[in-house]
Amino acid sequence: MRLTFILTGIIVFISLQLYSQQEFQPTFEDTLQVYEDLFDRTEPLNLTLKFDIKQFGRSKMKEEYQPAEMTCYVNDSFQVTNDIRVKARGIFRLGFCSMPPLWVNIRHAGIAAEDLTDVIKLKLVTRCKPQSIYDTYVLREYLVYKIWNILSPYGFNVRLVRLTFVDTGRNDKTDSNWGFIIEPEEMMAERNNCMPIKNDKLSVRTVNQEIMDKVALFCYMIGQADYSVTGRHNLKILSLKEYSTTGLIPVPYDFDYTGLVNTSYAVPDNNIGINSVRERYYLGSCRSPEEYEETVRWLASYRDEITDLIQNFEYMEEAERMKMIEYIDSYYEEAESKNFVLRKIQATCR
Repeated sequence: MRLTFILTGIIVFISLQLYSQQEFQPTFEDTLQVYEDLFDRTEPLNLTLKFDIKQFGRSKMKEEYQPAEMTCYVNDSFQVTNDIRVKARGIFRLGFCSMPPLWVNIRHAGIAAEDLTDVIKLKLVTRCKPQSIYDTYVLREYLVYKIWNILSPYGFNVRLVRLTFVDTGRNDKTDSNWGFIIEPEEMMAERNNCMPIKNDKLSVRTVNQEIMDKVALFCYMIGQADYSVTGRHNLKILSLKEYSTTGLIPVPYDFDYTGLVNTSYAVPDNNIGINSVRERYYLGSCRSPEEYEETVRWLASYRDEITDLIQNFEYMEEAERMKMIEYIDSYYEEAESKNFVLRKIQATCR
């Protein structure tokens, strides 16, 4: 009786194991879905990039592509590997970072996701240096993008990435950290029925006044004093495909120099008279007090939603979340003070 019971248990266990393996056996259709709806999903993407990082470090300033393997891990028994190319990108971070942000070229990778059919390359923000604080910078910058997503549809979607590097130049040494992928400009424009405007000679007068005022106050709140329409510096410009009185639409991006992210390497422009990126400085156009007050009320209406976003972000330590909330709160307290518009906005408007 006892032997029969044991044998029955073993048979059941083996059957369950075989069923489990059979249940999770990926199909060809499954592999096609790995990168589908890339920027619509909220859970982090588990990616491994395998390439000669040692060689990459020596040649990164040349900004030349080199071959790499990208593996997406869906679960323990299901992963998809594609041959891609990577190269360094950026301006300051290109030279400063041991691992600068990357262009991930997927043009001939065989990725079949419909959303990525016309996408040639993706921007990947990485941990700049190996110290843990640089992981925090990545997570903070990711959250700034998500804050703007709350405020406007005219913004870049982002996808958090659990990122592992495998260095073939150092016997497959591994390093795991956080990163995030930024929605391609063309994809963001198409989502909004717009097209990108590649013109660096535009002035702030050429863009939609109401949207620009919102961008400017958002930038003030997060401590962004490094942007301009002319030159499209940290702003992309969109135009609606169909005729509209909306005009050109400014879209903010690249937030590592903001007070809210507060990287150790961020320094303010010498010409605006502040000593730290944590100090706020308004760069928007001059408007009437009534127009400013309307924009201030608009941003005030999102206070709870912005706070909840940060507070509920599970991938960052609570102490770090509180630092971000305190900085956001300092703006709202300032905005509620007497003569805020006169003292802080009109005083430096252009």
